[in-house]
Amino acid sequence: MKTTVKKTTYRSATVADVDGIFKLVNGMAESGQMLRRSKYRIVTMLANFIVADTRNGELAGCGALFPLWIDSAEIVALAVDPRFRGTGVGKGLVQELLQRARRLGFPEVITLTYAVDFFSRLGFSVQPKDKFPRKLWRECLECPRLEDCDEIAMSIRLGESPGGGE
Repeated sequence: MKTTVKKTTYRSATVADVDGIFKLVNGMAESGQMLRRSKYRIVTMLANFIVADTRNGELAGCGALFPLWIDSAEIVALAVDPRFRGTGVGKGLVQELLQRARRLGFPEVITLTYAVDFFSRLGFSVQPKDKFPRKLWRECLECPRLEDCDEIAMSIRLGESPGGGE
């Protein structure tokens, strides 16, 4: 059952959000949509996370912007509660993360994803994975799927308009 979201607030995550982020991310990991993250990993990345709250105070989604180097940052751990999928929460999270990247001065944002259509609608384009060697150095070498990775690399240049209307 989808829930209608009339008012969603996007804000920086706090320690009070760790359990909710853990549940969202690992719920999607169980269905093969992303990698699992430990609570330790979430806590160490907490300053990078934003969350989407509903008017009723429910955690509708989360995502993080992780700097790779001065030339790029990556959207990671983008997760939306199944009740709120298709309501614009994911799009809002990505737009907030792109705004954060712009404020920080990153010229490009990447993501590794299975949601190619979703990110394409927001202005991302498919790229060869070898275009992003810093991503490999940061996280991929620890991944159990390293040799059989089937995620798609996508990126957006931030001087371009992030498309997608509501």
